[in-house]
Amino acid sequence: MAFQYENQMAEPAECWLREQGLMVKQEFPTPWGICDLVGCSLNKNKVRQRLARKQTKPIRSQLRVHLLSLIPDETDRATVTIKQLHEHFGGYLDRGRIELEVSRLARDRFIYEASPGTYFKRNGWMPLHKRLVAVELKLARIDDALNQAINNLGLADESYVGLPVDRAERLIESKRRHDFANKGVGILAVQRNGCKVVLRPRKQRPAGEKTVQAYSVERFWLPYLKDNEA
Repeated sequence: MAFQYENQMAEPAECWLREQGLMVKQEFPTPWGICDLVGCSLNKNKVRQRLARKQTKPIRSQLRVHLLSLIPDETDRATVTIKQLHEHFGGYLDRGRIELEVSRLARDRFIYEASPGTYFKRNGWMPLHKRLVAVELKLARIDDALNQAINNLGLADESYVGLPVDRAERLIESKRRHDFANKGVGILAVQRNGCKVVLRPRKQRPAGEKTVQAYSVERFWLPYLKDNEA
């Protein structure tokens, strides 16, 4: 039976992701819009490292993730001050906001004070994930689908466009296939009882926007802990 609406494609696409051992979120917010499906698997060794540091809380803002990336690791034998972090943002981010976000990172044990106002981090587990997969579902509108999938390469290691199986098979036999292949975007043929990959994406690590990717992975942290009773 043919799909009448794009949201009817979500269930088989989600099942396909889960069959690969991925946690899945639908309607996933990104800086450039909503991605229909994102699947994630975490690296268990990296998870153990994070838990050993008692860093059980998720990092709940993209700004906090970015600030963490700017703070030297303890293995670097270096530190950074609030003043230096403020200067990094060229004055467009209020110093008080930086102090607030840094205090939250310290409260959750991601960073420590070497001396008042001077910080280092305890990390070693980034990137936390093994795979991050984005899927855009479309009944038609191939150009829109491809553009959205290209944007999703800003966070995902693999980006797909999911199309009804008949349209996907026609596309793969057409010249448009090269547009997808050249951009590294895969094509997923979706039917009600399952999905199949008709064009594999080009895997990329690291993703184009490291802060966006790291923050996206953080959204899977608590569900992972709950599922694994950590």
